[in-house]
Amino acid sequence: MSDTINEAIPATPTKLAPDKAREEALAALAKLGGQLNADEDVIFQGRKFILPETVDLTGAVKFLVEKIEEDEQAYSFNRMFDYRPFDGARAAGRAIKRAFGFSIGRPIHTFFGTRPPQLIDVKVSINETEQVPWGKVAIPGLEGVELFFYGATHAEYGEVFCVNVTGPRKYRFQIDGLMKLIQDELNTNSIYRGQAIDGQNHPQFLDLTGVTADDVVYADEVMAQLEANVWSPIRHAETLAKRGQPGKRAVLFEGPYGSGKTLGALLTAQVAVQNGWTFIYCRPGKDDINQVMQTAQLYQPAVVFFEDIDTVAAPGSDVDASKLLDLFDGIQSKGLKMLLVLTTNHVEKLHKGMMRPGRLDAVIHVGAMDRAGVEKLARRIMGDALDDDIDFNRVFDATTGFMPAFVRESFDRAVRYSISRNNGDLGRITTDDLVLAAQGLRPQLELMQGADDESNRPSIDAELARMVEAGVRESLHGAKILDYDNDEMYHIGTK
Repeated sequence: MSDTINEAIPATPTKLAPDKAREEALAALAKLGGQLNADEDVIFQGRKFILPETVDLTGAVKFLVEKIEEDEQAYSFNRMFDYRPFDGARAAGRAIKRAFGFSIGRPIHTFFGTRPPQLIDVKVSINETEQVPWGKVAIPGLEGVELFFYGATHAEYGEVFCVNVTGPRKYRFQIDGLMKLIQDELNTNSIYRGQAIDGQNHPQFLDLTGVTADDVVYADEVMAQLEANVWSPIRHAETLAKRGQPGKRAVLFEGPYGSGKTLGALLTAQVAVQNGWTFIYCRPGKDDINQVMQTAQLYQPAVVFFEDIDTVAAPGSDVDASKLLDLFDGIQSKGLKMLLVLTTNHVEKLHKGMMRPGRLDAVIHVGAMDRAGVEKLARRIMGDALDDDIDFNRVFDATTGFMPAFVRESFDRAVRYSISRNNGDLGRITTDDLVLAAQGLRPQLELMQGADDESNRPSIDAELARMVEAGVRESLHGAKILDYDNDEMYHIGTK
């Protein structure tokens, strides 16, 4: 399709006199839209046209008059594109500019007054914004034709981009050509496909520059699990498909706070974008999971990342983990490529039925670092500042039970201690420096491990008592309690 379109409509409009360029652009659009040298029962040859054999001269005049009237009849249709509205609007603006060099916005007349032509700002990358047409748009050379860009609800995909076209029927081939040009722009230059975005209806881009894969250290077992069950299905999707492996997978990252689950998500996002997959981060409490799944379908191959699934897994919550997996399982289409990644700090809160293969394809425990990881991270952080004879067995013993975030902090402390000790310069860091830094951090780890996530929440009994008291106060608001002499003892307010 793209090659055919590029032949008909080059990516860069040719530089001709305006009228000639417009005439050629309209002819190219009409050809793209299906008009060759025939229009149903009238055949055009150069400047001549041939009518049906059964039409005599008198009938020919009548036939042509009717043909002209038919071509001037109002022509209206709607075209829906399976892309988010702003993605489609940007593609439509690029398609019009590609064909004509520019477009003309039209004011919208309503009962409440006239709205000027719209140009909306659309984010096209983490730090780039483009102005794209929205609302009514006119096409140079197509007199009487108006396009209206808007969003409408698709039964399966949610809100998508739509174009309403009104104008004389004679321009139907040019309009069909323009629709194909918009579709080609979306297929080849979508804003969101292959990018890392959040789950909003009008997505924003995620900044992935804050993490470098070479600086990330997990235990060897964790890395092996991530490679086999998360990153390899992205990098080698076609190879796995040929071996009968499904293109749809669900994976759970579980482990305590600070173990690096979110970091694993950022690394997954980088792998996804590098391999042309869309990464969608569903923000708990902000993004609608149904809408996120719809966006993933639109922009697959895709990874959907949902953090802290235990926060929505409690009984009575609007979305629990099983329902989320049900929603994921219900997405069926030929050649589907989609990866759902969930994380939890409290795997014990999840329903045990979730753990069977078929519901979750892999459960990856992200936990404390091993000795090799501790040494590797130390050398990454401190490099040449480390003593030549560091006893990493002692260092590992001092960091036993530390999650990666705690190991990192203990090493950063050793660096700060050294700089402080050497009046602003980084001196040699010894085994004792590393051990003492880790020992100084252990009380903080013990406090975190002993903290109760629910400690600040009132008990059910206390909450019920509070509600009953509030109800009594509300019902007795303004009442006076009198003693046996009718003297006021107490006046009940609402607080």
